[in-house]
Amino acid sequence: MKPAARLLVLTLAAACPLAAQQLPYQTQFRQLYAYINPAAINSDYFLYEYNMSVNGSYRLQWSAQPQTPRTLHVAGEYVHNAAAYGNAFSLAGGAALLQDRVGPLALTGAYARLAALLGSDPYLGAFSFGFLAGAVQYRLQHDRIVWETLDDPHIPLEDVSTTQPEIGIGVYYFKRIRRGALRGDNFYAGLSVPQLWAAHVEILSLGNRIPLSRIPHLYTTAGWYHFFNTESFLELALWGKYAGGARPNLHLTGRFSPVRTVWVGGGFNLNGLVHLEAGFNLPGFLWEQGALKIGYAFDYNITAFDLPLGASHELHLSYLFDTRGR
Repeated sequence: MKPAARLLVLTLAAACPLAAQQLPYQTQFRQLYAYINPAAINSDYFLYEYNMSVNGSYRLQWSAQPQTPRTLHVAGEYVHNAAAYGNAFSLAGGAALLQDRVGPLALTGAYARLAALLGSDPYLGAFSFGFLAGAVQYRLQHDRIVWETLDDPHIPLEDVSTTQPEIGIGVYYFKRIRRGALRGDNFYAGLSVPQLWAAHVEILSLGNRIPLSRIPHLYTTAGWYHFFNTESFLELALWGKYAGGARPNLHLTGRFSPVRTVWVGGGFNLNGLVHLEAGFNLPGFLWEQGALKIGYAFDYNITAFDLPLGASHELHLSYLFDTRGR
C-alpha cells in the first residue's frame, strides 16, 4: 500500500473523532450568500432588482496536487416582494446542490431554504430570518484510492458512506441609505449557523467503527456598496468563520465596477490567501429582463511558498431575471 493510502486508512480507522472546518471554501463568497446564510438576499437584488437567479460555481483548489479539492455548487433563488401588495412581510427561497471532493473523500448535499423579510419594501431594506434544511452524504470511494499491492487485505471492497440531515439558521439585515452623504448606498450584515446539527455517528469499514463528528460553524458576513452613479459602484465585504477546534478565520474582499458590464477586485484571508478576480455582467442577454454574469477568481497562499500546493481557480456563472418584467 502506498504511504498516502496507508495514511488515509489509518486516519479513517483511528479511534478519535474527525474534527475541523468541514464546509467548503469559496473566494467569490458574495455569490453564495444564500448557502452561507439562509436569511441572506442575493446582492443582485438590491443592486439591479433581479429577484430571481440561477447560478453555479466550480472551484479547483491547490491545482498542483493530484488529489486536489474540487467544489461544485448549483443553486436557484427567488425573492417575492409581497410587501408591495400590502403584506407585512415578503419571502425569499431557493434550493441548492453541493459536491465537495478531496481525492477519494466526497461530500454531496441537497438543500432548501426559506427566509421571511420584515420590511415595507425589501428593495429598500429589511430584517430577515431564514431556515435551511437538507441532507448530506459523506462518502469514501474505494475505487479512487491507488493501491501499491492489489492483494492487500485492508483494501475495502465497497464505498463507505453515511447520510445525515442538515439544518441551518440565520439572521440578516440590509438597508439602502436614503439621506445624507451616503444616500443611495447599501449595507448589510448577517449571522448564521449553516451546519447546526452537531451529529456524532459511526460507520463500519474493514471491521472498524469509524467515528465521524460534524461541528457547527458560526459565520458572520457584512458589506457595503457605494454607488458613484447608476452604473458604477465600489463594494467592500467580509466573511468571518469559526468552528470548534479551528482558529477563527476572516476573509476581506473588494470589488470595483467602473461600468455595469465589468468589474475587477481582490481580497486577502488571514490564513495568507490572496485572491484576484474579474468578471462581466451582460444585461439583456437572451431576454430584455435578464442578465448573464461571469466571474473568475485566482488565489494563492503566500505563506505556503515552500509547499507545492499550486494556485486555486474559481469560476462562477449566474443568469438573473426580473420576473416582474419592468
